[in-house]
Amino acid sequence: MRRRTLLRSAAVAATIGGTGAMAASGNRDGRETTTDGQETTTERRETTAEGEETTAGGGGEFALTTDAWENGETIPTRYTCEGENVSPPFSVSNSPEGTEAFALVMDDPDAPNPPFVHWLVWNVPADARELPENLPPGETLGDLGGAVQGANGTGELGYIGPCPPVGDPQHTYLFSLYALEAPLDLAPGAEYQQVVDAVMGNAIARSRYVGQYARSAETTTTS
Repeated sequence: MRRRTLLRSAAVAATIGGTGAMAASGNRDGRETTTDGQETTTERRETTAEGEETTAGGGGEFALTTDAWENGETIPTRYTCEGENVSPPFSVSNSPEGTEAFALVMDDPDAPNPPFVHWLVWNVPADARELPENLPPGETLGDLGGAVQGANGTGELGYIGPCPPVGDPQHTYLFSLYALEAPLDLAPGAEYQQVVDAVMGNAIARSRYVGQYARSAETTTTS
């Protein structure tokens, strides 16, 4: 039986940085708030299309975490255009029952033409508990079970770190991990909207990790 939640439209809106009528959105401290201002967490009761109730985290809260920075705090320079521009390490815990794969979307809703896409990776194996640091660019990731990468905002495949315009206040970067009930049938290099549409047709649950970054006025490096 395919487990489909009634929160997918909200997840789409949150992923693309939308506000207004969406049911839940990420705020700058990494928590999520409903439109009436009440706080919630990724672990919540969900209702499937068959009317069954489930929790996003099963035996615990479905979580994407990193030791590189605190949720909602500044992303270390190493992972940005001012540093080595390598992908950060992440841990995955408490994936929901029925998870067959994961997809990760990183975007910047504060970009001049939002969202700017920093990373698209999908078909990460369901038993993966780590996303290693410094995953290489390219179509697939052999060190991550053959996971597939899409096109970032520069048109390249793989990760590109935060690099907001000089003088901008801190930008918010959303790392959204989706538990999928089936792998995505997408070719390497797929673009943002293709990936989002495919993810929303398969998502069981979502966990989000948030980072902030602003470039120093002295920096002239571009992405």
